[in-house]
Amino acid sequence: MKLKLLFGAVNTMALFAACSVAAQNYQQMPVSSGFNADVIANGIGSSALSTNNDVDGVSYAFVARDFQLTSSSTALTYGIPTNGLISSAVAATPGLSYQLASLSANNSLRLAAVNDAGTLAFTTPKAATKLYMLAVSGSGASTVSVVVNFTDGTSQTFTGVSVSDWYGGTNYAIQGIGRIKKPGATPATGDDSPSPEGGTNPRLYQFEMAIDAANQTKAIQSATVTKTAGSGLPNIFAFSADAYSTCAPPVLQAPASITATSALVSWTAPTSSVVSYDVYHSTSNTTPTNTTTPTYAGVTGTNTTIGGLTSNTNYYYWVRTNCSTATSQSVWSFGGTFKTACSTFTVPYTENFDATTTGSSTNNNAPSCWSYLESASFAGYGYVSASTPYSSPNSYYLYNSSGVTGGQMLVSPPTVSLSDGTKRVRFYARASSGTTTTLSVGTLSNPTDPASFTPIGSPLALTATYGMYTVNIPAGSDLQLAFKHGMAAINQGMYIDNITVQSIPSCLEPTAVTTSTVTTTSATVNWTAPNPAPANGYNVYYSTSSTPPTSATVLDATNSVSATGTSATLMNLTPDTNYYIFVRSKCIGSDTSIWTDPLTIRTGYCLPSSSNQNSWVSAFSSTGAVTNMAYTSTAGAAGGYQNLTSTNNKISNAAGSSTAVSFTAGGPTCGFAVWVDWNNNLTFETTERVFVTTGYVTSTSGSIAVPAGTAPGVYRMRVLTDFNTSAPSNSCGAITRGEFIDFKFEVTGALATAETAVKKNEIKVYPNPFTDVLYISDTKEIKSVSVADVSGRVVKTLENPGNELHLTELNAGVYLVSVTYKDGSRSTAKAIKK
Repeated sequence: MKLKLLFGAVNTMALFAACSVAAQNYQQMPVSSGFNADVIANGIGSSALSTNNDVDGVSYAFVARDFQLTSSSTALTYGIPTNGLISSAVAATPGLSYQLASLSANNSLRLAAVNDAGTLAFTTPKAATKLYMLAVSGSGASTVSVVVNFTDGTSQTFTGVSVSDWYGGTNYAIQGIGRIKKPGATPATGDDSPSPEGGTNPRLYQFEMAIDAANQTKAIQSATVTKTAGSGLPNIFAFSADAYSTCAPPVLQAPASITATSALVSWTAPTSSVVSYDVYHSTSNTTPTNTTTPTYAGVTGTNTTIGGLTSNTNYYYWVRTNCSTATSQSVWSFGGTFKTACSTFTVPYTENFDATTTGSSTNNNAPSCWSYLESASFAGYGYVSASTPYSSPNSYYLYNSSGVTGGQMLVSPPTVSLSDGTKRVRFYARASSGTTTTLSVGTLSNPTDPASFTPIGSPLALTATYGMYTVNIPAGSDLQLAFKHGMAAINQGMYIDNITVQSIPSCLEPTAVTTSTVTTTSATVNWTAPNPAPANGYNVYYSTSSTPPTSATVLDATNSVSATGTSATLMNLTPDTNYYIFVRSKCIGSDTSIWTDPLTIRTGYCLPSSSNQNSWVSAFSSTGAVTNMAYTSTAGAAGGYQNLTSTNNKISNAAGSSTAVSFTAGGPTCGFAVWVDWNNNLTFETTERVFVTTGYVTSTSGSIAVPAGTAPGVYRMRVLTDFNTSAPSNSCGAITRGEFIDFKFEVTGALATAETAVKKNEIKVYPNPFTDVLYISDTKEIKSVSVADVSGRVVKTLENPGNELHLTELNAGVYLVSVTYKDGSRSTAKAIKK
């Protein structure tokens, strides 16, 4: 069996093995006397007031962050820290820091001339294996010697210590601290104006001096620094040490008994004389210093329990020894780490996989507190995938490869009272293709053993599109849910998304919400009733926002309807608008179910697109129709779609007729297709594709046949040119390169001899859109007028009308106004009522 831990736990022993750097005992060496210059401007007022010397001999000094020329001056974002604490930036000495002397007193040992010298006495003498000096040279580099003086009267000398200029040197402890020019007797422009100096200068440098083994047990009392060469002016600011100790740290062992809130840590005692141990833990991997307060002090055994922890969290810990020798405290041990266990989840909880980094076939993974579990030597894999989610960006993918025996599953976190008979799980799933892929939902008695899986009901047969599934969890004792690959055949993949584990509600929601009829102003919605069906019917809520309604949402006649059966019709919708429809059950009293997931509809034709318009419909024309069109364009429309149904670009012909058409593609060869929505249901069905190429072309021609018996009226015609498909079949979607254009195809009445010999009259209506009254431009030759909705249903007929049509009773929407002339010809125009 192979278990990919849900919280991504790491191998603790491997982490111990990786900690190979030696622990240091860095301690500051505060100076009690010896500084001879104040070269750091600080506080409010001229830099001449807060300093008594400069760094470089030409009036430039360091500046502290609290410096202001006046109390109204802008506060600095750079400079020496006001507390004088410098944390070294040198990568080789993490945790090393320096404490400067007071910024308002002498804080530098400044050595102007060769052979100038000074001694810095330390407040507390300390034994050390290494001594570190913080220094810089102004106006060029310089060389110094350092004599380390021990309390027993002996010393160790370091010669040829090269101190870099305060600009541009390496091995800096801090950089970008800025500087200021002190005013002279005659102030000049730029005096007392601090500068960040590009954000990387000036700098203070770190110098390491290794104490001989024979001297490491001796306490260092002072350091004498002498300038021995160079044109620059050395400034010595602070010392720190890697303190010597005969007290050794313990060796950590792997932690044990890790729970959601605690962990037992243990260690092996050192050979030195041990009195007790200190333990420190943190969620940060920053090594504690000798001044860090332990979490647990004075532990007398070789283990302790770290408690009060947060579940599913990474922790780091260190242990140090307290000895009875003169150097009575060790450095902190190497760092150990562990991750607390997940707490038992309470319902409801949801996992949509969107917050988890994606995995791969070679990197099986799962969200925190979930796991991927498979039998030993299983051929397949499972991981969080960015491919084919139900809701972006991620879903979970299971693929069995050649595995058809054993177990492969996604395992949930342990759940409080999961199997008490009152819980259910809802989720979305689909097969990666249209195979006979199945998914079993069940529980595990042992979350590390796939053989302990107990299925709930029969396997679910998945399709190539997402379906929503609800499974009630029966009574039992298991605490973890699992989604198991059915392995009905080899090489089957499945996607799982938006899992919700919750209590079974007292009022069950409907399922399978669909729409059967959508017009520009209405929609009929259908659903499947739950079992048992609700006593008081259903609420149907619709909105142009995908945000679900809440308990605070007011349901009224503008956004909802009630239904007693399993369907409802929504009226007075706005044309060409996306609507989101939610349904809930109404049970006894005020008890209602949750709202279903939204069903999305559009009261108009779908909006296709292309990401590249370097291929487009350059020309589209017809011949032999009652009304012909000749569309041309030198470029594709932005976004790859344009609606030209409100223009004069249309073809008119009678039912049963055939119209010759010609096409030209802009750019290289493409495929062409044409659809006409003969049933006016706002959808281009496969059977409504009236023309398609069979190969890539630049120019082509063909014909469009109007089915016999088609009612007179105006129909939507969609033309597509697609660079990547020789026989396009996708009338509505996103393509890579090409263009979609919508035109009108008008079906006239049966052709009369007079209609084929003379040009038809053209009706003009205004205003368009109109409110209640629509005007016809010329009624002299008009016999009758009929008004139909977009489905072809005639809603009003007028004989011998005037030029003023009163249409107050019509709902807002799109209408077809058809005029029959006295010579038997007809003309139709589209009008929109507001």
